[in-house]
Amino acid sequence: VLSYILCTIVQIMRSRPSLSVQQIGRRQLILDTTLKMIAAGGIDSVTHRKVAEAAGIPLGSTTYYFDSREHLLREVFEYYIAMAMSLHESLKTTPINSSIDLVNFLVELTNREFQDERLLLAEYEMTLFAARNERIAGLLHEWDSVMVANIAEALTALGAKRPQDAGRTILHFVRGYELDGLSRHTPDPNGFRRRIQDMLVAFIT
Repeated sequence: VLSYILCTIVQIMRSRPSLSVQQIGRRQLILDTTLKMIAAGGIDSVTHRKVAEAAGIPLGSTTYYFDSREHLLREVFEYYIAMAMSLHESLKTTPINSSIDLVNFLVELTNREFQDERLLLAEYEMTLFAARNERIAGLLHEWDSVMVANIAEALTALGAKRPQDAGRTILHFVRGYELDGLSRHTPDPNGFRRRIQDMLVAFIT
């Protein structure tokens, strides 16, 4: 997450050289506040006025950085994806040379996502919103493509016959597990590990 924040600051400074450090901090505050609001009350809870009130800043600050509600939501979704990508990349430091390595990677990925249930709730709130918003749907599909490609790469090395299809199936299984864990507030990592192992055996044999 720290690496993402640093990258965000660099991107903002490149796109708006006149922004001060204080202004960059305020933009970050708006994104963080909006993400928390989505997790607590869903997409419908987000307006410029409510975000400004929750963040303790003037209404003009939210409209300065985000000229419409859709713009704000799109930026928040990009923000979340960047954090998720940072987490994903941090877990790829260990090479995946066996099915056990891939299972461990997927289990650790989901375990870390459940460490902050609010962020996971926000992800699925935004996923539902993507069904009604073409631009955000595009961002979601790009994120899906990255995840599927990474899983498929590991499956190819393990000898899977149809790694892209298998990668997408695994991604859908992970999402189902996360949704079930959110509704129960009790994720089952041991059960997830057992089922994903069985699934991988079917894909690579």
